[in-house]
Amino acid sequence: MTKKLQLACSLILILCTTRAYCQDSINLEVIDYKINKGRFYSSLNFSLDQRNAENENQLIRQVIDQNKYDYTITANAGFAIKNNLTLGFSAGYGRAKEVITFLDQDDMEVQSNLLEQSFSFLPNLRQYIPIGEGRLQIIVQTQLGFTFGESLQRDFMMNDVNKIETDFIDFQLGINPGVVLFFNRNWALETTVGVAGFSARLDEKTVNNDVDAQEKVQTTNIDLKLNLLELSLGVAYYF
Repeated sequence: MTKKLQLACSLILILCTTRAYCQDSINLEVIDYKINKGRFYSSLNFSLDQRNAENENQLIRQVIDQNKYDYTITANAGFAIKNNLTLGFSAGYGRAKEVITFLDQDDMEVQSNLLEQSFSFLPNLRQYIPIGEGRLQIIVQTQLGFTFGESLQRDFMMNDVNKIETDFIDFQLGINPGVVLFFNRNWALETTVGVAGFSARLDEKTVNNDVDAQEKVQTTNIDLKLNLLELSLGVAYYF
């Protein structure tokens, strides 16, 4: 009887020890994804817009052939000033190229080559909205952006060639929503869509090096629609 009691007590002790060990192991595997005050992050994002078209009617011109791409690389860093709210800064480089052949309003064939590059600086505030345990979080980023850039365009016509040089400054205030998916506590995948908000741009155009006839164009735009085609993907590290 004593041996049976000892065996029963031993089994109970083993079961209790095993349960406690398993529970401790589970607790060790619980990951805190929260963006608490004092936490930092850094990320690198990439966006690409590419377009190819043939025999397309674009209202004021008939496109015979068009090849265009536009990409942007952006480095980001931020600091959580309070739980689920970060203050950050972004710096980006963009480059665009377009080769297009079209018929103008006089049915004259024009081949246009465009090359553009730009630099962007964007201070921002980012609000995190965790879903469930926080592995997936919605981000709503409010940003103030400044972009400086230049472009060179050459239009080849039947009897003439135009060289158009443009310097531009772009100011932007808007909302940039997206999501963050954590692989573990530190590494995450980010994706955001195009900004909805206010923008203003100043272009200074010089045609065929004629500085005295330089053209200045100022445009403003209020767009409250999110541009789902301007998708940006990136990898982030939180520490």
